[in-house]
Amino acid sequence: MHMKEGNSVVMALPVVRPCQEEPTLPPPTGTQFSNQLAAAVRSINWSYAIFWSISTSRPGVLTWKDGFYNGEIKTRKVTSSADITADQLVLQRSEQLRELYESLLSGQCDHRARRPAAALSPEDLGDAEWYYTVCMGYAFRPGQGLPGRSFASNEHVWLCNAQCADTKTFQRALLAKTASIQTVACIPLMGGVLELGTTNTVSFRPMMKHTMFSF
Repeated sequence: MHMKEGNSVVMALPVVRPCQEEPTLPPPTGTQFSNQLAAAVRSINWSYAIFWSISTSRPGVLTWKDGFYNGEIKTRKVTSSADITADQLVLQRSEQLRELYESLLSGQCDHRARRPAAALSPEDLGDAEWYYTVCMGYAFRPGQGLPGRSFASNEHVWLCNAQCADTKTFQRALLAKTASIQTVACIPLMGGVLELGTTNTVSFRPMMKHTMFSF
């Protein structure tokens, strides 16, 4: 199904399931899943991946479960003085952004407070990093927003020209414009929704759908 909304295009595509239905799996957790998430987004060279799942504290609401940032890094801060590879820096960045979000949420992001040397401050972030960090605070009811729509319909949702979308379709459209996010895809997966975004305009490709679902 195609829907044209302003200059953006939203595509909803049924998920291809095996002939034999598999039991619903609980939301994944742990380091192994984080590594799989990183591998999935890096294999297609997109900017970020977010896994939304039903909250344990807010029943019926999709909230951030895990994520991986694979975009441009503005300020390099490392936890060790030893040389760090580009791969290690990217892997470390997602954790730093998560820690920054938690410090902002708790009100502890104070320049006067004693914080680790590698801890990030808001001014250390580029626009895409800020977009990713702000996403951590979002929540969606089934049918609401791209993740909620994908979850409720059990369909892939593919949004091109995301920065031009109506905010009713894509609540983060204004943030996406600032961060130059062009394409967003949402995929129902393991009792939640896998969202991927990129600063490139990517037309839907069937083979890419299968690659993502193999995650």
